[in-house]
Amino acid sequence: MPAPMVADEVRQACRIHARLLDAFIALTEQEVAQLAPGFAEESLMESLEKMRAARKSYGALGGVVALDVVASNAA
Repeated sequence: MPAPMVADEVRQACRIHARLLDAFIALTEQEVAQLAPGFAEESLMESLEKMRAARKSYGALGGVVALDVVASNAA
C-alpha cells in the first residue's frame, strides 16, 4: 500500500511537533524519576503515554520516526 502524499508544510509542522514532544517527554521522564509513587507520578505516567502516542503520529507524518534499537545476535 503506497504512503499517502503529505504536503511539505504539513511534514515540516509535524517534525516541529515531534521535536517539541521529544523534549517535553524527556523533561517529564526526569520529573517522574524524582517523584515518590503516588498520584502525581501516575498522572505524569498517563501523560507520557499520551505524548508518546502523539509523537508516533507526528513522527510518521513528518517522516521522523523514533526507533528502539535492540542488539541482535543474528548473523
